[in-house]
Amino acid sequence: MVECDVIIESENQISATLSLPSGSGEQYPAVIMIHGSGPIDRNENAKKLKMNTFKEMAALSNEEGFATIRYDKRGVGESKGDYYKAGFFDFIEDAVAVVNFVKSHRSIDENRIFLLGHSEGCLVAPVVHDRVPVQGMILLSPSAEPLGETTAWQREQMKRDMQTIDGFQGWLLRLIKADQKLDKMNEKLTEKIKGTDADVIHYNGQKINAKWNREHEHFDVREYLTKIDCPVLTISGMKDVQVKSEQAEVVCNLVKGECESHILPDVTHLLRKTEVPDRFSSIMNDYKNQVKQPIDPELKQLVSDWLRKH
Repeated sequence: MVECDVIIESENQISATLSLPSGSGEQYPAVIMIHGSGPIDRNENAKKLKMNTFKEMAALSNEEGFATIRYDKRGVGESKGDYYKAGFFDFIEDAVAVVNFVKSHRSIDENRIFLLGHSEGCLVAPVVHDRVPVQGMILLSPSAEPLGETTAWQREQMKRDMQTIDGFQGWLLRLIKADQKLDKMNEKLTEKIKGTDADVIHYNGQKINAKWNREHEHFDVREYLTKIDCPVLTISGMKDVQVKSEQAEVVCNLVKGECESHILPDVTHLLRKTEVPDRFSSIMNDYKNQVKQPIDPELKQLVSDWLRKH
């Protein structure tokens, strides 16, 4: 494997790592990795959660003879720009720039380009394909609904935890009516985001990327999924509490092309297995332990088999 750092020109300079299976002069098929939400780098690492998802997936793809490229989000790592001022469609523009860079690279076969999205990357990838057609996509922890529906489902899980948790903590949460406070907080934040055209707002001492939230409010990935005619692989985990696991099958029902879907037992949104109870709080609190383990071997095997096939 040969790795090199590259700079891609978008609205801002995007810093990336290009990995080739070897240094020979042949042209390779390529996998382009598109991250989930949040300020995360080319390996899908955030400051407080080092997932290394894309570093693992790049190594796996290289082993199957594919070149890969993974990049820092704008305003993160070595990429220029301001993450908090970026909207959803800004991240799409950056991904399109990466695809165009890869298609023009002398070591890449421009007719064998694949997208690998994780979480929000599964919403970005169909729009990218609509603008710059590719030959296939792998969607890990995908969603086929607007973000607002997903976050409402997440809040319902949180409220259910508050209403059913045992012991003193549960008693206290119910005493202060924490579930009702959660709804009120969300209503206030939503009103503040909708009531301004600023890119960034401050709420409860935190910076919020308001532009990104407003753009998501008017975005429905289903409009783009129904146009996809290339092969697609979708994989979700049954213990994913951030997106609904059945969405992997919904995506396959929407796309026009060949689609293969899998829902893996005990796998979470981080693409790892966990043995903790299937509760929102239990699984989220276990994330720091999950990232100490590699990506689920069955998931990696499914991706390898699909790449080899295509």
